[in-house]
Parts: sequence; structure tokens; C-alpha cells
Amino acid sequence: MDKMLNNEVALITGASGGMGEAIARLFAREGAAVVLGDISNRVEQVAKEINSQGGVARWYGRLDVTNDSSIAQTVEKTISEFGKIDILAVFAGKTFDGEGLDPKTAYDMTMNVNMTGAYNTVFAVVPHMKERKSGKIIICSSNGAFNPTTPAYQYHMAKAACESLTVNLAMELAPLGIRVNCLKPGPIRTSFWDELASGDELEALLDGIARHEVPMGRIGTADDIAGPALFLASELSAYVTGLCMYVGGGIGYVYSHQQSALLGKTPTGGNA
Repeated sequence: MDKMLNNEVALITGASGGMGEAIARLFAREGAAVVLGDISNRVEQVAKEINSQGGVARWYGRLDVTNDSSIAQTVEKTISEFGKIDILAVFAGKTFDGEGLDPKTAYDMTMNVNMTGAYNTVFAVVPHMKERKSGKIIICSSNGAFNPTTPAYQYHMAKAACESLTVNLAMELAPLGIRVNCLKPGPIRTSFWDELASGDELEALLDGIARHEVPMGRIGTADDIAGPALFLASELSAYVTGLCMYVGGGIGYVYSHQQSALLGKTPTGGNA
């Protein structure tokens, strides 16, 4: 099979680590030119590594999704160099629960990054896609928006808004040949969890979630998200739009074995 994203241009936010980085690397291996956006300078190193491995990656400087001019600069430079944006993957996200901020400041910062930042990024790119009557948009929500494994109030509220953004955009843009879908990651081992716990406490939290909440019995990796993102970015999903898809080892779709046992629904075929 030919590379699935040959000659496509993908803008990926949150690309300095975690899910965004994994998506950028996979898209590049599948033939896309990837433009990496993040507030961390580490994204420059990610771009260098992709280029050294034969891919095409660009970093146009710091991309802050809470700053409209910062978003516009990256979008304009992408269009100037490549002439188009075929794929937008909105994966910039952060929780501020562990930073000792007062509740109002934490709320405002969380919403600015995860909700308003997603909105502004999308609408900086949508006009270009409308002109070409083509494009794929992938927005990152969270399992926790409607099916939380641990409380993260502001973050999960913001991610719930991303799902509303997804379905409204999908309805508007479908007649123009632009597809909009959303991934809802379950517990994925990224720096997100560092705001909630650390060390042995973090490991115990993740282990408990894996055993009690995830039907597959393990915490996910960033690569577990990159694969579904590739599906939504490629022609394999040519007839899919408006989908908000759980990617969490069964979370959102079925009970874990331990949950089933507690409900008196132990799976047939042995001792769960």
C-alpha cells in the first residue's frame, strides 16, 4: 500500500510531546509534510528528528493557541510555503490543577488553552479549507468529558465543548467536502497526569484505573492515539464525519471485567 498521506500537508498543535508528537511522526512516515505547533521549544527537536529520518517537518516558531496572532502566523507561513492545509489535528491541551493557582485563574487558563484555543485554531484554518472545498479536521476531546475516571472539572468541561464544536462544524462543512471528527482518549500515559499526581502516587492511580476502569486492562500510549488519527486523516474514513470516537481500551463502550463483576455481569467463559 502506498503511503496514506502522500502529498498532504498537516498542521498539528501540541506536537512537542505525547499524542501530538506521536501523530506528527506517524503522519510524516505516511508521506505528509507536517507543520508542528507548540509553546515548547522541544518541538524544534521533534521537527529535526523527523527531517533526519527522511520526513518533511516544519517549525515556524512558538505557537501559542491562546494568542490569535500566534496561530495566524503559523497558518500563514504554512500556506505561504505549501499552498494548503489538508489536515488539521488539534491536540494542544493542558490541565493546570497541580500548579497552585487560585480557582479563577486555573479555570480561565484551562478554558483558554483547551476550549478557546481549539476554537480559534480551527477557525484560522477553516477558511482555507473552504476555498479548496477539501480538508480533514481532527479535534482531541477526552474520555473524561462524559465518562471520567478521575475528576478534572475545568479540563473536562473544556473538552466537552470540543465535542460540540466537532458536530457543529461537521454539519456545516460536510457539503463542502470537509470532514470533522473527534478522538476521545481514555487514560493515556502523557504529561497530563503529572498535574494530578507524581511518583508512586501516580503509578498507583494509573494502575488502579487500568485494573478497574479499562476493559483491556492497561493504560494507553500516545501511539494508541496516533493510529486512529491516521484513520481519520486518510481516505480510509472518506465517508466518516461528525464522529466522536472513544479510544480507551474499551472505555466508553463496554464495562471492564471488574465493573461487570460489581454489577453482577461477570463475563461468560471463565473467572474474570
